[in-house]
Amino acid sequence: MSTDPWSLLEQARIVLAVHAHPDDESLATGALLAALARSGTRVVLVTATRGEEGEVVPGSIPEGDGRPLDQIRAQEIDGACAPLGIESRHMLGTPPALAGGGSPRVYRDSGMRWIREGLAGPAETAGPESFTKRPLQEATGDLVALIEQLRPDVLLGYDDAGSYGHPDHVHAHHVTAAAAERTRTPFLQFASEPEDPDFVWRELPGCADQVEAALRCYRTQLTVRGRDGERVLIRHVGGQDDVIEMRSGLRG
Repeated sequence: MSTDPWSLLEQARIVLAVHAHPDDESLATGALLAALARSGTRVVLVTATRGEEGEVVPGSIPEGDGRPLDQIRAQEIDGACAPLGIESRHMLGTPPALAGGGSPRVYRDSGMRWIREGLAGPAETAGPESFTKRPLQEATGDLVALIEQLRPDVLLGYDDAGSYGHPDHVHAHHVTAAAAERTRTPFLQFASEPEDPDFVWRELPGCADQVEAALRCYRTQLTVRGRDGERVLIRHVGGQDDVIEMRSGLRG
């Protein structure tokens, strides 16, 4: 693998981004995915869970809309993929991201609790169907099935800290690492901590409009508060204000 992860990414024809929940692709890698798509790279997304355990922004679901939350969030992620330039998306456990031709399976959102500000931990209510409770080899096999069909040049996913420590993010890191090893596909990790010196950082200008448009699709999960130049200002469902920067750090 190249010592410069950005050089490897720039040479890739197909990039498969692996995320845990709807909205993670836009929050954590929106600018990066938009920049890749703009450069002509084929960007494909696979998401492990449907975000069923997440909170809902009050008033974001119209009165009378009786759809299950997972269906609403599927619509949100479909909307977000368009401005980011994501060519196609898949759910882990659903063909073609399903090993062995068996019956489709659903990896449920494991939920989370805040251990301290900015750091999440596992929810005490996570059931046996939760992503983190299912065998690692099961999810790995499903991701391998997608990789073998898609033949991406690069896998893009969380580092071992899982952005803010969400257990599903951390589990997704281990699944992606195992699938990368089995298929001998290069795995590039994006940084959890800003300015982490173990990562190679790059500015991604000109992507703020696409990222803002994608984030606005997630009405049940966050509120876009506006812009500060190239930065998108948001408020998470829990009330935490955040700034989405147009830059990313990568390591191989």
